[in-house]
Amino acid sequence: MAAPAFDEKLFITELTKHQPALGAFCHAHIGDRQQALEVLQTICVKLWQKAGERDATRPFLPWAFGIARFTILAHLRDRGRERLIFDEDVVASMSSDTELTAERYDDRLEAMRLCLESLGEKDRELLRLHYAVGRSIKDLARELERGESALKMNLLRLRAQLGQCVSRRLKTPS
Repeated sequence: MAAPAFDEKLFITELTKHQPALGAFCHAHIGDRQQALEVLQTICVKLWQKAGERDATRPFLPWAFGIARFTILAHLRDRGRERLIFDEDVVASMSSDTELTAERYDDRLEAMRLCLESLGEKDRELLRLHYAVGRSIKDLARELERGESALKMNLLRLRAQLGQCVSRRLKTPS
């Protein structure tokens, strides 16, 4: 039986669907956000180059993780002169755990969305300003006329609350 022909539209759909998980996988292995984004771009190019070799009857994400793992290892080897570099054994060990986490990325994202919706508008806005917009605690404290320590405690409480909410949602079958 001949292998199915390459379906460009299906490939692009799968890549688009799983790109956030691949991005999380890169960031978990590389740490630096900008470098992780650059490596993700390289991975996407390699996936495209190897798309014709892919067995379309098998799941996309494990195949993509395999290519991502080798691309990350090559990137880390290229950075070999830098101080903090994981060797291949450490990357291989981290990969299986990271793959599992990245595979559940969409589930975690949906859980986070629902948990954020359960917060009050002021709390959501505070989280947005600090984490999405990148405003410093010092600037926010001044703008909101609150103490920095109180604001830090509020953010810690909200993060803990969200973490517990997401954990509960992920443990509960839909």
